[in-house]
Amino acid sequence: MTLFKSIFILFLLLSQLHALSLKEIIYSTLERNENIKASILESQSKEKLYESSKNIYNPTLSSSMNYTRLDIDSREIQIKNTLVKSFNLGINLYDGGKSIAFKKQKSYEYRASNLESINTKKEIILQVVNLFFQTKTANENIEVFKEKGITLKAQYTRMKIKYDIKMVTIDEVLKLQSEYESNQYTIEELKYQREELLSLLSLYAGRKVKNVDNSRLPTVKKLRFQESEHLQSLKLSLLAIDENVNIAKSVLKPQVKLANSLNIYRYNDYNDKLLTDLPDVQNQFNISVSMKIFDTTSKHQIESAKLAKLASKEKVLFAKKEEKNTFNLAKRKLRTQELKIKSLKSAVRMGESVYKLVKVKYQNGTVDNITYLDALSKKTYNKALYRQALNDYEIAKANYYFSSGINYEKVLKTW
Repeated sequence: MTLFKSIFILFLLLSQLHALSLKEIIYSTLERNENIKASILESQSKEKLYESSKNIYNPTLSSSMNYTRLDIDSREIQIKNTLVKSFNLGINLYDGGKSIAFKKQKSYEYRASNLESINTKKEIILQVVNLFFQTKTANENIEVFKEKGITLKAQYTRMKIKYDIKMVTIDEVLKLQSEYESNQYTIEELKYQREELLSLLSLYAGRKVKNVDNSRLPTVKKLRFQESEHLQSLKLSLLAIDENVNIAKSVLKPQVKLANSLNIYRYNDYNDKLLTDLPDVQNQFNISVSMKIFDTTSKHQIESAKLAKLASKEKVLFAKKEEKNTFNLAKRKLRTQELKIKSLKSAVRMGESVYKLVKVKYQNGTVDNITYLDALSKKTYNKALYRQALNDYEIAKANYYFSSGINYEKVLKTW
């Protein structure tokens, strides 16, 4: 083993010491990702709105204080200064079913937001899985092209020696030099891609990700399709919109309200000989029944709510078909990737075999450097494609898992 290869292997081993596993990155993401935190807070906000709507009678208790003073040209039978303290209790005995509908609506919205929070987590986990295996592809392709670079460097050095003793022409040396420099540029491009992917992983995970390890997903077992949290959320949102129809209809139904006021009076600066028996404390009870007979807006509001319900129903139907289609395609993609890996594995073996044969002929001078470089490039290209296919297969596994509608926590337990 050459010194260069030994140093390269040592460097790879040291880099793995700072590498994070897929599970570590995912759990860090679930704990620290701002979008996940935001979805949880939004769900908590919906919960508070639901809590506020639980009492359908909507009782209210308020207090007030009112001070009145009369100046200039006041009559003798008038009180100059009056202070009134009031305590008011109000209850909606019946509001046409509006409060009940509103309570149901907020309950549906809260449950829907909970499910959307779970769906957000699943979507972000899937993005992390994609980034993780794309990073692995970049890492492995850097290794492949570095191997090619070592070979090109050795051949360039060998050809340069031959050129110095006039055994070959300059064009053969320049061709190898050009190929080597082009290969180095490819490596730098791949390094930039890796840096970009690691930066995105760090953003999602909320911590610095310097490198990734060789994590793989478990073997995929047969999964049955079930409705995702997103689809369940859409169905609950449809029920919430349905309550809008009931809320709009409630304005055309009777409204019954109960009110009670306790008033405490204090007087000053009045003629107590003319004004007698002034109340100190009064209680006023009131019950009112009203019903809207005609307005110009209720009909259109009801029709608008009904149309919004129909529109949401269509969206739910499409989402259900779309999810089923996505699951079937994910299952088929998995099989396609398996066949692709098998095909590329054969291509890698063939490329290695052809390269070894051409290399011997090239060193013996029976083929030119164009044929040799073509064989080397094909070997490298097939190897890079094979490594990418292996990582794409892991991404396909994740897509199959999540498109099945399975709970993400169950998925993580198998990893």
